[in-house]
Amino acid sequence: MRVLVIGAGVGGLAIANGLVAQGHEVRVFEHADTLRTTGAGITVWSNGTAALRDLGIDIEPVGRRLNSLRALTDTGRLLWEADLREVTERLGSPTVQIARRTLIAEMAAALPPEVLHFGKRCVSVTERPDGVTVAFADGSSATGDLLVGADGQRSVVRREVLGGGPAKPTGWASWQGLTRSDLPVARGHRTLNIAGRNAHCGLIPTGGGLLHWWFDMPWKEGDPVLTVADLRAAFRGWPDPVEELLASVTDDDLGFFPHVRHKVPQVWGGPRSTLLGDAVHAMPPAVAQAANQTLEDAWLLTQYLADADGDLAPRLRAYEQERRPRALKVSRTAALTSAQRSTPLQRLAKFPGWLATRSQVVSLRSGSNVLRGAAPRPAYQAA
Repeated sequence: MRVLVIGAGVGGLAIANGLVAQGHEVRVFEHADTLRTTGAGITVWSNGTAALRDLGIDIEPVGRRLNSLRALTDTGRLLWEADLREVTERLGSPTVQIARRTLIAEMAAALPPEVLHFGKRCVSVTERPDGVTVAFADGSSATGDLLVGADGQRSVVRREVLGGGPAKPTGWASWQGLTRSDLPVARGHRTLNIAGRNAHCGLIPTGGGLLHWWFDMPWKEGDPVLTVADLRAAFRGWPDPVEELLASVTDDDLGFFPHVRHKVPQVWGGPRSTLLGDAVHAMPPAVAQAANQTLEDAWLLTQYLADADGDLAPRLRAYEQERRPRALKVSRTAALTSAQRSTPLQRLAKFPGWLATRSQVVSLRSGSNVLRGAAPRPAYQAA
């Protein structure tokens, strides 16, 4: 089967790896001229590392395994601590922190070189009974049997296939970075989350002396974008090592990330198209699941397309029907957690159960409905 994928981010590269391994002819089209290596770190929870392994990617050698998740108030009071080693044992896969650029490079390197095509900005989509055609801004086009929109929160594929606008701002934003640090937290295996009434920050060791840090505060369109000096003032007096970290970074280290959220539609595509990741369910980063839900999308879609032939629409709709309830639950949890920063990630204090009930990969694999390399229960046959 000829598969066109729009977007060479986490989702696009993940689905490409899964489908290439199954023998499909895959082409990934990215609007940028090279792989996009911006961004800071990504926490790949047990559901994400399990999905990646089934897609042929093992990130543990190039990331940092996390053993503990600790949450404090801005006065230093312990809210709770989750033992991620227990999560790893229970769910069968570790939690790994990795630089986004490293994750992208690992997934891209696993693909044959002819799969990736850069400088190709999608401008329109045309579906027909016998195929789908994508037109690009440079005047060229590509035709295939299936189109997967993995082009992010401003997805052109979503706009062309489903209509509607991009994801909407939530009223919060992150100021974040990934820097080398001499702080003890950078050499450990524990995530530290600190929450105040109207602000939140976090620090995660990312391996090789790198530390991923972020500061979340209310923000709306038209508000000024804060500087490091602004953050130093806003977070003065917070528990160690917040002030020491902010004293060590500059504005050049600072990335700005407004939070957005999509309304998750009932149907994600047309007869020869579907969506995954932020193109369909962009969410705030409050529970650090956006990339993991994207990986679950790619994993499940790969299973449904394992032996695809003939009419694709029933398989695509079945994939969407299985994924939508889980992705919607996580999106709602992220939005609610984002709005109630005085109790950050409170719903994750019992993390193994929370993740297991919301993870397609964990629930299906542990229930033996989907084994490594096998197709899931054929729900599409009942359509």
